[in-house]
Amino acid sequence: MTGEYVVDALAALARVPSAVPLGAETLIAPDHPTLVRYVQDHLRPAFLEVGADDIIDLPLNQFAVRLGDGRGPTLALMAYTPTQHHNLMADPWSGDIRTLDGEPYLFGQGVTQNKAHQACLLDLARWIVAENVPLHGTLLLCVNNEGRSSHDCSRAILDALPKTPDLVIQLFCTGFEVSIGNRGRVDVLVEIEGRTAHSSAPPGSGRVIDTAADVVVKLRELDAKAQSEKHPELGHEQVVPYLVSYEPLAPHTLPGSARITVDRRLLPGTDPEDAALEIAQALKGVAGGCDIAVRPGVTMLPAYLPPERRAVLDALDGAIRARLGEPRHTVYGGSFDAGGPAERGIPTVMFGVPEEGDLLGDDYVRLSAVRDEAAILRDTVTRFLEA
Repeated sequence: MTGEYVVDALAALARVPSAVPLGAETLIAPDHPTLVRYVQDHLRPAFLEVGADDIIDLPLNQFAVRLGDGRGPTLALMAYTPTQHHNLMADPWSGDIRTLDGEPYLFGQGVTQNKAHQACLLDLARWIVAENVPLHGTLLLCVNNEGRSSHDCSRAILDALPKTPDLVIQLFCTGFEVSIGNRGRVDVLVEIEGRTAHSSAPPGSGRVIDTAADVVVKLRELDAKAQSEKHPELGHEQVVPYLVSYEPLAPHTLPGSARITVDRRLLPGTDPEDAALEIAQALKGVAGGCDIAVRPGVTMLPAYLPPERRAVLDALDGAIRARLGEPRHTVYGGSFDAGGPAERGIPTVMFGVPEEGDLLGDDYVRLSAVRDEAAILRDTVTRFLEA
């Protein structure tokens, strides 16, 4: 124990497992036992312990802490629970503090992706309750269990909240940049069925590997077309196959089926179903005696907050400016949950500490960065909900 609440809260959370299990199944349900234990046995009691007892139970093993007088605007701060990276960390649940290059860091799987943000929300709630901070409006501290590359958890939260937020800040490791948008993504599944045969006697048609090769060539043509139109800030769309699997895998045997998974990145205005249909239409002429089925898989929608709506960020920008210097508005390179609230017209951005560790190796966060995020959130809340 250091005696500094936000650091001790982070260390305590860092010792609790919250990771998506290793293996081929990379999606985790919100009611997975790991998340139920983490949310109900650790996060929820931690908020109650600091006196934040106005807790709104939400579907899918989620909750929100409500603060403020309820008579002004509504600000939602959202932290996530599934830990998806740093999967080969040697000691993932230590919560140890170590010094690197003369500066203290806290180690633990998920500390940058989600636990630093949860600790900052706990610190924020503790400060508001202990200091009786006047808030003109509603502050919602939301615990979100999204881990299935969808917006189902956010939609469930928004459907059940008593008020629609005027701004959602999703806490994530953005390096203290304010992410004002991201491309969406739909995984399009191309399934090919053909003829199994010994490689010494290949059939004249129905060769799955040949058809898969033709599909990849056609997808490359679609990718070139998708890249021809660009958004001034979000970049371009794409059609990129990233996984090919065959069945059966047997000695000297031509497989009878294949699945190609396509990363179809989306800009605002592109419908995921239409994007999958475009691929299906393009592949009609490349069957080669095989049957080809195309269907959309997991989907995350694009998000974008245009310049004319960014005045809603004045409180966050002012808090960053006061603590770190001029704020930077950037776009996120991947897809994220911002598309969930954004599809309802709610201004939604991402913000949080930097991620400095290795994708598969150690995860760690500077204690100074945790303090910066905690201070910026306090300042943002008081500016946004000025009494």
